[in-house]
Amino acid sequence: MGRHGMPNDPQHDPRHKHHNGRRARQQDAYEDDYEEWSDQADYVEDQADDIDDTDSADYDDYAYADYIDDADEAWDEDDEWDDEDEWEEPVEWGEAPKKIKTPSGRATMLKLSVRSIMAHKLRLLLSVVAVMLGTAFVAGSMMFTASLNAVFDSTVEDTFAGVDAVITPDPAAIMAEVAQNPDAADSLGGIRRSLLDELRNDPEIKNVVIQDGVRLMLADANRKPFQTRNGRVRVVPWYDENSAVGVGNRLITGSLPENPDQVLLNKQAAQTYNIKVGDTVVVIDPQNQRNMTVTGIFAPAKASAELGANITLAIPETDFLDQYTDGKTVKSLAVSGNTKHGAELVDYLKGKYQGVKYQLGSELAAELNGAIRDGLKFINYFLVAFGLIALLVGTFIIANTFAMIVAQRLQEFALMRALGVSRLQLTTSVIIEAFLVGIIGSGTGIGAGMGLVRGIQFALKYFNMSIPEVGLGLTTTSVVGPLVLGVLVTLMSAWSPARRAGAVHPVEAMRSTETAAESPLKLRTFLGLVLLAAGGAAVAAAVRASIADYDTQTRALAVGAGAVLVTIGVFMVAPALSILVVGIIGRLLGLPFRAVGKLAATNSRRNPRRTATTAFALTLGVALVTTIGMLAASMQQSVKDLVSSGVRADYVLSSPGDGRFPIPDDAVQKVRETAGVGEITGFSRVPVSVGVTPDSFMVANGMAKTLVADNDLTKTLELEGVSGSMNLADPNVFVAFDDYAHKQGWKVGDMVPVKNLAGDDVVEAKLIGTYEENQVIGDVVLSASTVANTPYAREQVLTWLMVVGNGEVSKEQLRANLQAAVADYLVVQVQDRQEYAGERAAMINQMLYILYALLALSVLVATLGIVNTLALNVIERRQEIGMLRAVGMQRRQIRLLITIESVQIALFGAAVGIGVGVGLGWAFLKVLAGEGLSALVIPWPQLGWMFGASAVVGVIAALWPASRAAKTPPLDAIAH
Repeated sequence: MGRHGMPNDPQHDPRHKHHNGRRARQQDAYEDDYEEWSDQADYVEDQADDIDDTDSADYDDYAYADYIDDADEAWDEDDEWDDEDEWEEPVEWGEAPKKIKTPSGRATMLKLSVRSIMAHKLRLLLSVVAVMLGTAFVAGSMMFTASLNAVFDSTVEDTFAGVDAVITPDPAAIMAEVAQNPDAADSLGGIRRSLLDELRNDPEIKNVVIQDGVRLMLADANRKPFQTRNGRVRVVPWYDENSAVGVGNRLITGSLPENPDQVLLNKQAAQTYNIKVGDTVVVIDPQNQRNMTVTGIFAPAKASAELGANITLAIPETDFLDQYTDGKTVKSLAVSGNTKHGAELVDYLKGKYQGVKYQLGSELAAELNGAIRDGLKFINYFLVAFGLIALLVGTFIIANTFAMIVAQRLQEFALMRALGVSRLQLTTSVIIEAFLVGIIGSGTGIGAGMGLVRGIQFALKYFNMSIPEVGLGLTTTSVVGPLVLGVLVTLMSAWSPARRAGAVHPVEAMRSTETAAESPLKLRTFLGLVLLAAGGAAVAAAVRASIADYDTQTRALAVGAGAVLVTIGVFMVAPALSILVVGIIGRLLGLPFRAVGKLAATNSRRNPRRTATTAFALTLGVALVTTIGMLAASMQQSVKDLVSSGVRADYVLSSPGDGRFPIPDDAVQKVRETAGVGEITGFSRVPVSVGVTPDSFMVANGMAKTLVADNDLTKTLELEGVSGSMNLADPNVFVAFDDYAHKQGWKVGDMVPVKNLAGDDVVEAKLIGTYEENQVIGDVVLSASTVANTPYAREQVLTWLMVVGNGEVSKEQLRANLQAAVADYLVVQVQDRQEYAGERAAMINQMLYILYALLALSVLVATLGIVNTLALNVIERRQEIGMLRAVGMQRRQIRLLITIESVQIALFGAAVGIGVGVGLGWAFLKVLAGEGLSALVIPWPQLGWMFGASAVVGVIAALWPASRAAKTPPLDAIAH
């Protein structure tokens, strides 16, 4: 046998048949094949000799010499061959030839794949980083959610440990009592205070505590309110470990209060706001302001029982009952038993103490856990979605990287084919490389996800939302899930380049060192145009359809489906589009740089597929940012328009923050007495519902409340009535948004039940009028006097005061008068219509900043894609760059050349992304117009800044590749 399994003598070639007429033709064919194989063998030897004579420093990226040596060694190892995979001996003349078997080489191919990665580690580094970033976000979100679940599980478990029963008011019993004594309805609604004493005298009861907490505002001695951001300030009764039910408190330093002007403060708040024992604080509740002295610092007996960065004040139970209850009732009690526990104790209590509602502590804990987990699901889905977006962007980078590497390694693959490697083995070797890249990227991504969790925990602490330390949330799902996902994404991205590697023909690939010519773009462009047309038709149909035909959700889903088709279509037509657009950008951008700029424009159009794939990663990120930016800007403008146009009042008085802290009653009276005040309408929220039983999620999150008012709404609101009256001065009346009333089947004059949060009827109210949509007041407004004589009157929270001047003073003077009237209350702010509308619209910015921060991840991944493509491009163009250096191009010109090419790619991606984003944003806004988004705003300044920023991204992405290209030695590169 000759070299590479070929016969030494053509006369013994087994392909010759016994038919003499065909021998001559077969002999000629054999001689051609034999000559071809000999040429291949000589080529292999020449390549090996050239590599041996070449300085290895020239191949720091490609590492070709070491790689070929490793390949030769691997194929020379006899133990890598299966027993059945041996070369066949020549067959006798006239016999049919037997198939020549090739080595299975599984271990060999794995070894070659590993060595290939080590030889090209610089090329694959950024692909690893792309996988790592996307995986890190997915893993980090899963870990963070798991850690939050663990935190809340631990908190709820510790809080309710030892709680056998929780006692709350029984709505049915309250309504029965109201029916018997209607005049005393406003004093009912809680648990009678005498029950507390009765339970403590019961031998079966170990401890009973009041679970009530009252929300406050807190200021320092200079009357400057503490900025708690997302934390709350509340006062609770003091219970130590011996008197508590569940987790008690420990006094860390100082002493217990001895009079009503003294208070205890939790340790976390003391550290956060630098409050010490002996300091004076101003405690502001809806009725009073008190200067109180901090006598001690306390903390829960278990750290996990303190969640968030709340300010918690504690006072003796007797002081709490005197200062923060009506003296007759409390809202909730927790009970622990002596000998009876759990269900047994509840049965005992039900039999002895009627008129209240009992619930097992374990049941309440389970309900809270369920509600918390449901809330965390949204956070998890939200974060994972952006991680998947980053991975999606990363797929284009990975696919582009492997496509370029395969194109550059055609000679290498040809050598391996010449050595006997099959197509399947070559494809498998590239897949193995992708698998290893996926494993490394996903593994490092999981580690980066741990760092992301720590970063989120630090951010929560900064924004006063810190949680107890419970680890990183490492679970099987949070580790294995991202690992598998990252590997699958990498394998799918590398599949097409791997197939191309397997299709390499030894002779065809060895004939030239140039990359194989690309297939025409006609079919791809045609398919892309078809998808664009289909997507555009779906979007157009959704936009043109009326709400009467399809609801908003259906139309939005149609736009979403069209958006997917449009995105895929843009990806398909992007190569053809890049030839035109990149050419225009290149000419404009290259004008100041003359020959270098012209050359850069030519280079960027040389490989449209590569340019388009690289730019498309940035296109996705920019399109998402553009669409969300349009939605946010339109939402802000819509809120401003609706609020400012919906308010007639000159000034709106409200409490700062989320508006849950009520305006003090005394402040209302002072405003009424202020010079220049004409009409005034107060708006409160009460925990009742008109006509429907409130959703359990709304109840759990404190959102199941109805707006109540005490005046003619048209005096302070720009309210267009549809029918009836808007005057809520009378009792047992309400008004409603006309569409909402129609949906509920209400007509003016109907009597509708007002229900408590449990769904029990409290009172009936008459619908006296309907109005056009108003962003300020929502769907239903109930008269304040309707709930005045119910058990829920005490729970109403005065949210706004709307003031109209009487014209006796200027608006500026009226503002000054109002500010002076409420200055002592600290918690009341005075705003005109524009300021009030701006504050409502500013709430959208918080969400917007989070979205932009998350989308920045996809832009970062896209930037890495540009870096990766340029770096590989520089390696591929070593000879070209060397020739440019040889004919006189300076290093700074080489750097400029690569930088201009990078900026062209970035600007092309940004331009397409902005176009797609504006189109899809417009479609979504048109569909959502029926949901209150009346304005359609395209934030041109923001888009302009983003387009300019993409040029900066291009410059940054080119720094390293351009520097590397400039260092190319002219003669060495030409020799290579």
